[in-house]
Amino acid sequence: MNSSTWPKTDVRWYLGVPCQKCRVPILFAVDRSDGTGDSQAKSGGKLVLTCPREGCRHQANYTASVISRYQKQDADLDPKPSKGKP
Repeated sequence: MNSSTWPKTDVRWYLGVPCQKCRVPILFAVDRSDGTGDSQAKSGGKLVLTCPREGCRHQANYTASVISRYQKQDADLDPKPSKGKP
């Protein structure tokens, strides 16, 4: 029997924004503060994202959007948002 030490669930925190069309979270980066809200480097770039949901795939500019923290749930597309700000 082959036993794996790879975690079965992803417990990392991610930065994301809700899709402008369907509101599903679009996760785009690992939250290096691990959900604590400690300061992170700011990006001066443009943030254009595409919704991951099959029936949506809406693409938009999210540069001025409020960014939230999310923690993935077990293989679902409805990540749990954190209570703090990024």
